[in-house]
Amino acid sequence: MEELPECRRIIEAVDNPMALWIDLSCACEDAYKKQDEDLIRRFYDFARWCWKSPSADVRTAVACGFYEHLPMRPVIRRDMPRRFTRGAFIELREVFRYHLSPEDAAAFEREFFEAEKKFVKDVL
Repeated sequence: MEELPECRRIIEAVDNPMALWIDLSCACEDAYKKQDEDLIRRFYDFARWCWKSPSADVRTAVACGFYEHLPMRPVIRRDMPRRFTRGAFIELREVFRYHLSPEDAAAFEREFFEAEKKFVKDVL
C-alpha cells in the first residue's frame, strides 16, 4: 500500500476492512508514541479517504475500528483539533461519542472546540 508502506505486514495479514482498521489503530498509537508526525498524518489521510469510500463496509470499518476510539486515548484526543476541521468533526460527532458517556461526550466536544480556537489563533 502506497500510503502506509510501514504497515505492509499488517495490510497483508488481514482479511477484511474491520480487522485492518483495528490493527492500523494500534499502529497509529505507536506512531504517536514515536512522535512520527509524517506517519500520523498519513493515517489520518488514509482514514479520511476510507470514510469517503462508496463501500459501506469500508466506512463502517474506519468508523468502528479507528475513529470511535480516538477520544478514548488522551494524547490523541488532545491532538484531534489539529487533525480535524470543524466540519469533519461535526460530521463524525456521533462516531466519536460512541464510547463516551453523555457527560464525557459533552466535555470532549468543549475541549475540542476550545482547543480548535486556540490552534487556529496560533496558526494565524
